[in-house]
Amino acid sequence: MKFRYKVLFVNLIILSVVLGFTGYLLVYRNYRQAMELELRNGTSENNMVKASVEYELLELINSEDSKSKFNKEIGRMIKRVNSSMLLSGSTLYVKYGDNYVFSGDDLEDAIPAELLESSANADGGSGGIDTSTNKRYIFHDGPDGHFLYISAPGYVQGSTLTIITKKNLSGVYDQLNANLNFLKIISIIVLFGSAIIIYIISRLMTRPLENLNRITTQISGGDYSVRADINSNDEVGELAGSFNAMAGSVEENVEELKTMIHRREQFVADFTHEMKTPMTTIIGYADSVRHLDMTDEERDMSLEYIYTEGKRLETMSQKLFDLLYLKNSTVFMEEQDAQELGAETILHMKPILDRKNITITSEFEDGEIYGDAELMKTVFINLLDNARKASEEGSEVFFGGKMVDDAYEFVVKDNGIGISEEDQKKIFDEFFMVDKSRTRKEGGAGLGMSLVAIILEKHGAKIRIESELGKGTAIYTTWPLAPEEEDE
Repeated sequence: MKFRYKVLFVNLIILSVVLGFTGYLLVYRNYRQAMELELRNGTSENNMVKASVEYELLELINSEDSKSKFNKEIGRMIKRVNSSMLLSGSTLYVKYGDNYVFSGDDLEDAIPAELLESSANADGGSGGIDTSTNKRYIFHDGPDGHFLYISAPGYVQGSTLTIITKKNLSGVYDQLNANLNFLKIISIIVLFGSAIIIYIISRLMTRPLENLNRITTQISGGDYSVRADINSNDEVGELAGSFNAMAGSVEENVEELKTMIHRREQFVADFTHEMKTPMTTIIGYADSVRHLDMTDEERDMSLEYIYTEGKRLETMSQKLFDLLYLKNSTVFMEEQDAQELGAETILHMKPILDRKNITITSEFEDGEIYGDAELMKTVFINLLDNARKASEEGSEVFFGGKMVDDAYEFVVKDNGIGISEEDQKKIFDEFFMVDKSRTRKEGGAGLGMSLVAIILEKHGAKIRIESELGKGTAIYTTWPLAPEEEDE
């Protein structure tokens, strides 16, 4: 069931209960007021009838021959009072002693017996006693209708004279039924009108949620660029804002995953390609040495090619291992002396640079940096090795370092082929080579700068490249300083 229908039904149920209870209270209140009014009117009417009967009986008792006339005249006298004093819808009964001397409708047997007893409660009705006048009344509901009985006892010539009036309450109950029917009609009209209004309001309130649901469906279908266009200063607006933020994060993550998958696929393809070239060379020259008659010079040349390509494969596998290991490992950093790191790196690279007759100059300021010494030397060795590959024989490479603000900056400069702006964006990709033929000739694998990028990231260091084609390249790496030791 849709949310707006739930809102509609819940509100209708609540409205029905409230409307029914309120209407019932109002109708019941009117009914009680009408019954109290009928009781007051019936009591007044009974008082008047009793007073008239007592007055007529007093005259009859005081007249001559009262004893001989009393039994004969009492019925006629009460009949005269009945016709002149009772209102329409009322009936008079008079009981003298144990016998009824007058009955307005000959239905004295229907008079509740409890009315003439000390208790004024009867089945099917309710009643009471007026202690000040000793009047008894009872509301009687029977198959013949709804009536109010009121009795007023008195004494005449030593016998009990009871004046009983019966008042028809059909008008009250007719009005009650009319009010109940009116309440039903009004309730139906109000509920119908309210249902339309509540439906419209709930539709307007749930429209933003439907919009969010539609957008969610689009996102689940692969369209991560859609956003919820909901501007409201309520919880739905906040939900839309959070949803848009979530959708943006999902889009970024999806793009990042796509990029990662693409880079992984590219990595596998490049790795396969880079493995294929030396393996083809090794297999080809090995097959020639095995099957062909070769001079010593040709055999030595073939073995040199096999050795060179084998070393290239070894270098590639070692750097690939370092690359994968560093991505999932923790670097243990400690205080390092910048001059000492620079000197050790130059000592390691000098024999390699001498083979190409490349001169290395250096200048290092004092400084204490924070990191892993072996990994930092790996960065500098890769940068110097790239400078070697990019430089011609007999050229010069500079390697130095100095304090810059709150960090220590190393720089490697060469006068080689340079790097274009487009290639500078790709230089940290696995297997990327600025000059493939030169790099392969020098034994490179295209993994050095990827390894550099990961080591820098692990150390919180930064790298900056300044290069111009044909004029050379300067690569700056900025490292955090060692934290100062606190006094105990």
